[in-house]
Amino acid sequence: AMPSTSANAITAGTAASGEVGGAKAAMDVMLGGVATDIGATYWFLEMKDWIGELMGSPRQYRPMESWSWIDIMGRPIGQNKGSCVLSACLMCLEAQHRLAFERRHGSDTFPYAIPRETAADLLETCKKAGVWTRKEGANVGKVLEVMQRNGGAVAWHEEGLEHCKLQIKSWERLPSPSSSSLARIMRTEGPLIGSLDVVRADYYAPGWQTRVYTGGSGKKKAVGHALVCMEYRLDGELIRVVDNHNWQGPVRWISKTAFRSFTQIKVEPLDAGALGIEVSWRRRLLRMLWREETFWWRQRRTLNKVWNKHH
Repeated sequence: AMPSTSANAITAGTAASGEVGGAKAAMDVMLGGVATDIGATYWFLEMKDWIGELMGSPRQYRPMESWSWIDIMGRPIGQNKGSCVLSACLMCLEAQHRLAFERRHGSDTFPYAIPRETAADLLETCKKAGVWTRKEGANVGKVLEVMQRNGGAVAWHEEGLEHCKLQIKSWERLPSPSSSSLARIMRTEGPLIGSLDVVRADYYAPGWQTRVYTGGSGKKKAVGHALVCMEYRLDGELIRVVDNHNWQGPVRWISKTAFRSFTQIKVEPLDAGALGIEVSWRRRLLRMLWREETFWWRQRRTLNKVWNKHH
């Protein structure tokens, strides 16, 4: 298997220019950036770009052979007999907010998670709005419209403090991106919502855990499905997804050719100061030394181990 780079939520796209937290946050961003960027490959490529710029060549994006956002994924939100689109939208929104926040403040600083209760409320809202039916399911764009119109999705604080709403700035549907374009978007912008048609008998055929799903056999009726795309491999055009059928997802590999479209959610990072979130590197160090592990934090780490086991 090809080695995959696992990003711990701080990447080369770190928003170091953000004003959240002022000078203190800027120091945290700098330290987080150093911790993330350090490594022989990074410095070699930086030197190569620098020499290229001296010779008049602009920096160019280099699609990495593989990339994973497994470290920023939250807990799967199980669907309710056809509400896969709602689950995928909520899971992707949480991951995007975690990524945006931790790019500014460092890994494991985002203290919120979207609970099942929010998914149940969204289902009722979409029913009343005529956006979801048990027979037809829902459309990703229309569900995101409902969520945006209602001010986002309610998320719970890991320590039981006040809840907040994770808002949606905008979204973009990507009907048929090339493999390199999709790799660039996932690498720089984070997880995406993937939409495809599946034949359940093929999707969960014996040995599915080690197989790449390439689409239905065509012998049986396919149904629309949505999930979160969190990893790619250019070799073979493979996308690793987090599904919403049980508490583990599950995770699996799907061929890019099986997807009808992808949707990118865009968000603005939460204001740590306004929410009273302690994000200093000193606080994170103390938390690590004293092993202040919340219930949700432990759940995410347990899932991470399960997912990596089936890599």
